[in-house]
Amino acid sequence: MNESEVISMVKEGRVFDLSPKSFEGRRMTIPEVEAIFGSFDAFWQYKGEPRPEKPHALLKSGMHSNGFIMCKAVLDYPGLCMIFAHEMYKAITEKMSAEVLKKIGFVASSAYSALDLGYCLSWLLSQEYNRKVKRIMAEKDDKGNPTIIRGGIDSNLIGLVINELMTTASGSTLETKVAVLKCNGDNPAPVVMDLSFVLMHRSRDLQLADGSTVVPVFHFDIENFDVPKGKPCPYCEAGSEAIKPKNGNNWQRLHGLA
Repeated sequence: MNESEVISMVKEGRVFDLSPKSFEGRRMTIPEVEAIFGSFDAFWQYKGEPRPEKPHALLKSGMHSNGFIMCKAVLDYPGLCMIFAHEMYKAITEKMSAEVLKKIGFVASSAYSALDLGYCLSWLLSQEYNRKVKRIMAEKDDKGNPTIIRGGIDSNLIGLVINELMTTASGSTLETKVAVLKCNGDNPAPVVMDLSFVLMHRSRDLQLADGSTVVPVFHFDIENFDVPKGKPCPYCEAGSEAIKPKNGNNWQRLHGLA
């Protein structure tokens, strides 16, 4: 299928008729991603100039933003999650040789939205490169950060960190990587590959805060304003209210529906 056929199918309400084969031999395009996420009301970006009557997004980090992506609304569906796992798989196999891919012993991803993505991706890798590849879950601590990996990880294994979304260089992608490196306590840590892969990349950073490389599957030009560090927010300056997208009816407010 080509881009126009996919988008037409989504607009007709047939998003669940899509499969990985719908994108066979090519990479999914940004318009296709936006169409799929839009069909679940899971993608928002501020339209036009900042104005008082239209709010903007307040992120978990405290930053303000002119866009927000709700990956969980899409990845909760196994069929769609597998489609996007295939897209990440394509990105990974483009960047890594078969020899390197055979060395991957685990795929680490964080709670909650990236867990199913990590499972699907590890399954795909197991079918082609290493039947013993494991899925590793980084669970959230009492502060909501993915810092807990139960039972440790075999220090002889080499792992790949993936995430469904990246907003900042020090966010959950890095936290997942750190969780992997610390999960064995004082015992030797497993090896983590220098490349981390992110499905929905909405950051200006192509490196994590530790200097390692991030490879986006899909990149979106969404701006973040580091208000906690005293950086100005042009939306606040225009009188727009910063609201948390997932709280109450805020998602509807962002879309101008409440």
